Amino acid sequence: MEDSKNLKAFFERYAAANNNNDLNSIAGFYAESFIAAAPQGNGAFKNDDSFIRWLEQVEQFNRQTGMRHLQVVNIKEMPISTGYTQATVTWGAKFEKTGDELITFDISYFLYLTGGPKIIMYISHEDQEVVMRQKGLL
Repeated sequence: MEDSKNLKAFFERYAAANNNNDLNSIAGFYAESFIAAAPQGNGAFKNDDSFIRWLEQVEQFNRQTGMRHLQVVNIKEMPISTGYTQATVTWGAKFEKTGDELITFDISYFLYLTGGPKIIMYISHEDQEVVMRQKGLL
């Protein structure tokens, strides 16, 4: 089973890929197909060219809102079986408008561990738009 140290390194690499706008690397963290969910809905997706195009839109949105940096604040892991684990990651993001203040948010990830971790599902705990409006980012 993936130990917590390796899982932390996995999400730190994910943050670094995000900070470098390395969309192909970001896609590499996801399984061939995966589920994404948030308070406003959910969907099943393929990790293909359309996912890369969606990541391009996310990157553009992050740039427009002044996102400067993403980092792992905390990880709570709950192993499910020898091949799967659930990790709730508290992310911290810094924006131009908020300076050094970390805007934190939680996402729960379900990962397939065999052959290296791959994200098979994630659930955003907060409504991103609501949080960003509260912080004056939108």
